[in-house]
Amino acid sequence: MAPAPMAGLRRASVLVASLALLGTGIAPAHASDLPSPELTPRPAELVDAGDDTGLRAAPREGTPAFYLEGGAGGADAADGGIRTFAAEGSSDGTAATGSISGRITYWANGVSQGGLATGVAVAVKWDDVAGEWAGYTSAEADATGAYSLTSLPAGDYAVLAYDDLAGSPLIPEFWEDAQHISWATVTTLADGQAVTGVDEQLEPLVKDRIAGADRYETAVLASQAAFGEEVPCAFVATGANFPDALSAGPAAAHCGGPLLLVPGTVIPPVVLAELKRLSPERIVIAGSAAVVSSGVETTLKGIAPVTRYAGTDRYDTSRRIVAGEFGTAPAAWVATGANFPDALSASGAAAAADIPVLIVPGIASTLDSASAGALTKLGAKTVAIAGSAAVVSSGIQASIGKLSTAPQVLRLAGADRYATALAIVRFVWDGQSSIYGFSASGSNFPDALAGAPVAGWLYAPLYITSEYCTSLGVQTQVTELGIAEFFVLGKYQPLYYNGWQPFRSC
Repeated sequence: MAPAPMAGLRRASVLVASLALLGTGIAPAHASDLPSPELTPRPAELVDAGDDTGLRAAPREGTPAFYLEGGAGGADAADGGIRTFAAEGSSDGTAATGSISGRITYWANGVSQGGLATGVAVAVKWDDVAGEWAGYTSAEADATGAYSLTSLPAGDYAVLAYDDLAGSPLIPEFWEDAQHISWATVTTLADGQAVTGVDEQLEPLVKDRIAGADRYETAVLASQAAFGEEVPCAFVATGANFPDALSAGPAAAHCGGPLLLVPGTVIPPVVLAELKRLSPERIVIAGSAAVVSSGVETTLKGIAPVTRYAGTDRYDTSRRIVAGEFGTAPAAWVATGANFPDALSASGAAAAADIPVLIVPGIASTLDSASAGALTKLGAKTVAIAGSAAVVSSGIQASIGKLSTAPQVLRLAGADRYATALAIVRFVWDGQSSIYGFSASGSNFPDALAGAPVAGWLYAPLYITSEYCTSLGVQTQVTELGIAEFFVLGKYQPLYYNGWQPFRSC
């Protein structure tokens, strides 16, 4: 008969519940069924944005259904959070003799640190009758990090590894590198079978930096992290300036592809290779031939059909992108096109909510007729303004409120660009959870531009922060969202640990 779950299993159960790692009703997903991208979007069908503004983060439709419902603390920690199996024997009634073994290691300060002596492995078994996962047994690691889960009957198992050290910053994971059981690699155990090599390396919150040699390679690496082959679209914009890409980022997420950057007159080899890997159904150029040349367009046509959105100025280009890619939308963001910080935050928020960003001449006393027409045709019932009245005037806000569609008008603003960025993320993600989080510099634009569609597609917040530190407000919000993997975009921000400290505080 199988042994009763150890005390370590109960501790793991509480931990699992607090991170919303485990749920019911999701059948095993075997390795061959898992999606190919390194990072996986959350499916729309399991998420309710929870308000009627249309501004809340909303995962893309049609993404893999490998994500579990529930938020932080969703299970009842008082009884361990997950049901545990009663003792169970093998199929012929004899004592179960199957086993799963491996090694728990850990990573810190950018280096693999070897075996985790305080590691615990938990065998979580699929119950066909109950139609849910349940904890079965657990085992503590030895001094080298080795563990062995024994006396296991035949069945499907997911193995959870965690650090039993009080206050550990290491994030629990299922095998292999999965924060949710529905993403785990499932081990199917026959009667008496011994499975070895189920190894897991635990990592702290700040997992990695996504950064290339320059802004163009960084955008490529961000694309590779989120998007597989044969995407519906890929957007291309100049990396030398920001206006055209501000609206292009949310549009790229809307159609299911990345935003890649080019210098203007040539396509860097790394970008060309990524476009060929993506094999998009179409390529969209944001901006005129003055910023992305006709020669670049000719080269792109050799990969896929090309659409170009080019207006008489940055504002006209923005209007064309919004009209051409969205048509209509339940909500929209408005930001100044004269500078980038607030619009960067709006782009990430819009991409997450699957709505557009329209840039306007922010210091004008009223909304110009062309922008008013664009918002009216969009039919947005809510319009959010990114930034204070110093960047998007109170006259423009009043003009938006007088549109024939009578939208609700909100303004998200803080004392500076970073406070505005946090206010936007807090509003969009209020009451929700996310597995991933991203940050990019607020003093430079390229990495955040390319990061917006990636973060939006992955249902993840994009924090615009200082190059040197992260505010306590951002750190608190990262904790509240239950983010398990945090990525720094670009080489402008420090990947800071200070032992186990994930962020340098402002």
